Amino acid sequence: MTDYTPSDEVMAVWPEILGSDINRRGKKDKLRPHPIFWRNDLDSFPHGGAQGVFLERSLKSPAVQAAWGRRQKQLETPVSDVASEPRRKSPEEWTEQVKKIALDSGAVDVGVCAYRSEWTYDDRPVPEEKWAIVLVVAHDYDKLKTAPDESSLAEVVDQYGFAAKASLLVTSWIHEQGWPATSKPGPRAEDVIMIPAAIEAGVAELGKHGSIINRKHGSNVRLSLVLTDLPLVSDNPEPFGGDLFCQNCQVCSNACPVDAIAPEKQWINGSVKWYVDFDKCVPYFVDNMGCGICIAQCPWSRPGVTENLITKMAKRMAAT
Repeated sequence: MTDYTPSDEVMAVWPEILGSDINRRGKKDKLRPHPIFWRNDLDSFPHGGAQGVFLERSLKSPAVQAAWGRRQKQLETPVSDVASEPRRKSPEEWTEQVKKIALDSGAVDVGVCAYRSEWTYDDRPVPEEKWAIVLVVAHDYDKLKTAPDESSLAEVVDQYGFAAKASLLVTSWIHEQGWPATSKPGPRAEDVIMIPAAIEAGVAELGKHGSIINRKHGSNVRLSLVLTDLPLVSDNPEPFGGDLFCQNCQVCSNACPVDAIAPEKQWINGSVKWYVDFDKCVPYFVDNMGCGICIAQCPWSRPGVTENLITKMAKRMAAT
C-alpha cells in the first residue's frame, strides 16, 4: 500500500456520493445497475468529471493516443445489412457456427447465454434481443504486466479495439444470415454490463480483484458482446476453481497500492460477491492514467499456468 493521496484535480471533480453507494454495497435486494463509469456522455453520471480527467490525461501520452486511434478504426469495421430472408438451421448448428466465426474473428474464447434485463443500466431501455454472445480477447502479458505504466494502458485500449472488431464481425455475419444482432463493444458499451454475462456464458468466474478469470487466459483478458435473436443454445456457468482459489490467495490484495480489494465477499446489489472499493480504486486509476496492477499480478494471468491451477483446484473442489 502506498501513501497515495488523490490529486487536487481529481478531488475537484469527485462527487459527494460514494461509488460504493451507487454500486449498492451492503444491499440484499437486487435492482438494475446504475451507471458509474465508462459512458460517452460525461454529464449522464456522477463520476463523469473523473472520467473526463482520465481521458484528457491519457490523450497526452503518444502511445495511448495512438491506441485510442487504432480502437476507433476498429469501431469503424463495416457491418452488413440484415439479409431479407433469414436462413433456417437448428439452434445447435447456429451455436457451433457462430462460435467458429467468433474465434476466426479474433476471440480466444466465446460463450452463449440468454440475456437478462438485470444486466441493463437503469437509465437505458432493456435490449430486445434474446441471446448474448460473449467474446473474450487476451492481452499481451508482457505489456500488461508493466501496469500502471502507459504501455499497459495502451495495450488495454488496443485489446478493447480488437474485442470491438470481433463483435462487429460476428454481428455482420449474423446479419448476412438474415437475423438481427447488435454489437456491444467495451469499455463504453453504454447500456449493458458484461461480467455477469461472461460468468453465465461459462467463460469466466469473478475474481477477488473484481474482474473476470478466464479458464484459458486468467485475468489477462477483455470482453465484448453481441446481442441477437439468432436461435442459439445456452452454455452454462462452469466453475473451474477460480473463485475457490481467490478465497485463500492474497496476491492482488497485497499488490493493490490503495488497499481497495476487500478480503471477504460482501452483499452487493442482491448478491454476495468479491468487491473492489470504487472510491479507493478509481482516484488512483485516474491519477496514474490507468492501473491494472491487480489483474497483471493475478497468478491466473501468467502464461502457461492456468492448466496446472485448474488441475489443482479440481482436486480441492472434489475434496470439499
